Amino acid sequence: MPLKFTFALSQQQTFELRCDYGYRRLDQVELAELIDLSEQNYYTRQTDRLPYLTQLGRRLYQWLDGKEGWLRRALDEADEQTIYLDLIQTSEAQGLNAETERVALGLAHLPWELLHDRNGFLLQRQDISVLPVRAVQQRQTQVIGGQNRPLRLLFMATAPEHPQIPPLGFEREEANILQATKDQPLALIVEESGSVAELANLVKSYLEDYFDVFHLTGHGIIYTQKDYGFLLPKGARIADNTPCLITEDEVGNVQFTTVNDLARAFRGRWPRVTFLSGCHTGQVPNKGTVPSMAQALVKAGAGIVLGWARPVLDNTAVVAAQALYQALATGATVEAAVKAAQQEMIDKECTDWHLLRVYRDTREIAELVTPLRTPKREKLRFTVPEQEFLDENNLVKVASRFEFVGRRRALQRCLKALRETSDYIGVFIAGMGGLGKSTLAARLCTRVESQRPNFARVVLIGVLDERGLLNKLSSKFERFAAGAG
Repeated sequence: MPLKFTFALSQQQTFELRCDYGYRRLDQVELAELIDLSEQNYYTRQTDRLPYLTQLGRRLYQWLDGKEGWLRRALDEADEQTIYLDLIQTSEAQGLNAETERVALGLAHLPWELLHDRNGFLLQRQDISVLPVRAVQQRQTQVIGGQNRPLRLLFMATAPEHPQIPPLGFEREEANILQATKDQPLALIVEESGSVAELANLVKSYLEDYFDVFHLTGHGIIYTQKDYGFLLPKGARIADNTPCLITEDEVGNVQFTTVNDLARAFRGRWPRVTFLSGCHTGQVPNKGTVPSMAQALVKAGAGIVLGWARPVLDNTAVVAAQALYQALATGATVEAAVKAAQQEMIDKECTDWHLLRVYRDTREIAELVTPLRTPKREKLRFTVPEQEFLDENNLVKVASRFEFVGRRRALQRCLKALRETSDYIGVFIAGMGGLGKSTLAARLCTRVESQRPNFARVVLIGVLDERGLLNKLSSKFERFAAGAG
């Protein structure tokens, strides 16, 4: 059993801490001081200074341990050292006064990952293995248990083209995940566009519960008009201190995605684990008064959500993802996989190892899948490329959707030029043979067909001359028939 500490509210709007050893009333002023200390020495600093982290970690440990020594006793007696922080009552409480509400929400804001017992940070100790988990939603429904098959991962990267948005090496991250799991292969499905609208279409094309994990890598922000208003599309409105992801529209422009936008994309068909690998996705904004994006996604229906509490270094995010999916693919529990990611960050001397956050509901999820050599385990099935052609006579074969990767920018630029409001009359795709010109043209036709009901595809193969072109056009449009005769 994990070490379970429950934070509860009494009718007098006072706080209690409960565990297997009893309960005690909490000092609200002391709690507020801890939240303020975290804000000053943790969330507002750009670098991780060991003295500040150590001081804060010791304060948190002493406070949770109390004069009764509950935390010390639990660590000595427990066989599973996951610190399960039950924040359900405090996160769902209604009708609180402003200060009590701030403290109630701020319990998730406190960096429990820094717990320090004077011998070291618990997460860094070699003799124990501790992982804080924030439970924020009560649910009774059952979830699918471990499946006797390979792990299925839905990967999406968002990287809009804008001079003030740093580029992301998302293709390297995808390759690193595949490299990390090469001995325990997983089924990786990539959403290529970076658009949440396209993500919704992809999710709808698979059976419910098909995906085990959704991994989204991109820039996460806490939106304020002052800092990010210049990026907001015309006519859009977002309240200050709203957690957002900077995603893309169909042509690569900036689009802000909120929790509600992601929830609409999945329509309740959440994978069992969601990893928002973006800065601030696990942070409780506005001095602990606004739920984090990860916490809000659990409220919206997701089971387990991982996020980062502050800006995270690119290398740290890659190290964590590699270790996490390597463990999950071998049949580890979610908690064990997160612990493996934490340990790998520590071993690789990532200074921001303490930023990874775990939010979840109360449904039990053990292993997602079984190890490779499990008897009767389903084999990894590579999707057979669909028989897709550019033309109606099936002469020009094009790559399947699963083979069509790495062409995001070319597709977006062409779509921008093909908009009905564009000043261009078309696009010209040139290049050596075998580079995917026909596939790019077919993808463009598919996208434009979905947007314009009166669009018709006309394909001319070989030499381009007037008679051949008019004959092709006449087969689609009656007004060209006379000219073709």
